[in-house]
Amino acid sequence: MQPRILLVDDENAIRDSLYALLEGDGYEVLAASNGPDGLTIFRQSTPPIDLLVTDYNMPQMSGLELARACSLLSKELSVLYISGSHPDENLQADLQSHKRGFLAKPFRGSDLLHKARELLPSGSARHVFLSS
Repeated sequence: MQPRILLVDDENAIRDSLYALLEGDGYEVLAASNGPDGLTIFRQSTPPIDLLVTDYNMPQMSGLELARACSLLSKELSVLYISGSHPDENLQADLQSHKRGFLAKPFRGSDLLHKARELLPSGSARHVFLSS
């Protein structure tokens, strides 16, 4: 089965480019522009989301708040935080959890794909690797 990724970022250009990158690498990608919409998509998603890729700093609901809410619904969820700032102590604490990762903006597309492969459940590993 194709891994499902929920991408949440409040910046349209970033969200659109990451969506295209992930979809081009063979993932099924769902996207939202904010945390509340992302949580709604997560709740309604069948089959479930395998990986949440979220901006850490967003209005309305931070990436950390979104990840915590989604993780209550799915204990198996992996989370990749992306941010233009250094991780604060709350994020540092969450990154100690299993199935968590962080990428500082700006990053290369290949870095995102590599980190996504690391965080996805082993049963959903991709067999085709594209370079960016």
